[in-house]
Amino acid sequence: MQEKSLTMLADAPLTPTERRRSLIAVIACISVVGMGLGVSIPLLALLMERSGVPASLIGLNTAMPALATFVFTPFIPGLLRRVPAIAFLLGCIAVSAIAMPAYYLFPSIWLWFFIRFVNGLALTGLFVVSEFWINTLADEKNRGRLIGIYGTVLSCGFASGPILLFLVGTEGMAPFAVIACVIAAAALPLLLFGRGLAPRVTERPTRSFASFFIAAPAATLAGLVYGATETDIFNMLPVYGVRIGMTEQTAAFVLSIFAAGNILCQIPIGLWADRADRRFVLLVCALIGLLGTIAIPFVAHSIWLFAPTLFLFGGVVVGLYTVGLTLLGERFRGADLASANAAFVMMYSIGALIGPPLSGAAMDLWDPHGLIVAMGGLCGLYVLIAGWRYFTAPRIRPAP
Repeated sequence: MQEKSLTMLADAPLTPTERRRSLIAVIACISVVGMGLGVSIPLLALLMERSGVPASLIGLNTAMPALATFVFTPFIPGLLRRVPAIAFLLGCIAVSAIAMPAYYLFPSIWLWFFIRFVNGLALTGLFVVSEFWINTLADEKNRGRLIGIYGTVLSCGFASGPILLFLVGTEGMAPFAVIACVIAAAALPLLLFGRGLAPRVTERPTRSFASFFIAAPAATLAGLVYGATETDIFNMLPVYGVRIGMTEQTAAFVLSIFAAGNILCQIPIGLWADRADRRFVLLVCALIGLLGTIAIPFVAHSIWLFAPTLFLFGGVVVGLYTVGLTLLGERFRGADLASANAAFVMMYSIGALIGPPLSGAAMDLWDPHGLIVAMGGLCGLYVLIAGWRYFTAPRIRPAP
């Protein structure tokens, strides 16, 4: 028997001050977590490399958070019916903060698999609930803009992580202690601004978890395509660049250009999505993602051509994530929205898991342009799905 009702404070009339406090709480929280991630990912990779860990084991260890996401996301909506969102987020922050010194105290690659998996569970909870919170605060006039701001601030936090790593170094306990403190600091905006304003779920979703992939295929698969594309860019594009003749420094530098596009274009795309048919925006993002992928071999010989191409590609393809989340918020409410957000994060995680292995296998078959075939093939399939949904799904009038 279903419980009586769904109570969500974000659906109640909030004063402008309460709405600002709520937005500050959730966006500041996730941006600080992003900074902690931006430090920890390269730190762990560097330490494993320094210890002589084989590249295959480094790759498997790096995949643990994605595996944790795949395992944990179906259970998050149910947990939110039993645990208040603020308490849930604070618990996730505590687990993630404690995990950092645990890496230092237990310097074994095999124990790191377990620690990274548990840390991945906590990070999954943080991302799913924060995105659910943002979607509940938004309305159809500003949903794309708010999600664009959320994504931009998160990307800025993630991008600033390596700068912090440069300042604290990679030796001894210091970097782990600093990262733990940074992640723990994410609790402050929740306690100062978010208490009493987080969404509450008190009923079961009306749909099964798997049904969201059928009910909203364009929105949910946008997460998968972006997860695979982003992971391919950061993991495989430097390898591609070196194999076509770039220096290692240039191949690494182009990642900053892709990240800059991510940061600067999310808000404009979100604003566009608030004023246009969001399925059309999603289709355009997918088309430019396909064209950008195909263009890479033709412009990569010149940094002056490659840089603007990669900036535009990175800026527009991130719209798959921004607009995909926006479409879910437009379509679902309450417990269904919590489940839809969880499904979206799971699809992103699946994309991150399958992208690099597929691209790596393709590069083995056609070195190095198999990467372009793999990425382009995935984007091309998604263009067909996004186009099918745009031309056949019922039209939703954009907010005035």
